[in-house]
Amino acid sequence: MATALRHFHRAVIAPTGRTIALGLRLNVLIWTKYFDAAWESTPLHEKLTWLMFLSHTMAIITLINFLAF
Repeated sequence: MATALRHFHRAVIAPTGRTIALGLRLNVLIWTKYFDAAWESTPLHEKLTWLMFLSHTMAIITLINFLAF
């Protein structure tokens, strides 16, 4: 049993943990470095378009939740 658990940990748990850690590091890098650089160079009308898109998306999701319940 202990051998099976060790094998499961080495084969599944450890690679999954490394994958999650790498994903988190990449996510932080994208949102702190690349997003800031891209957002600063974006014109104002495109920024407002993105904000409108996000707010309407949240409104639609909220409406769907209200209708579902």
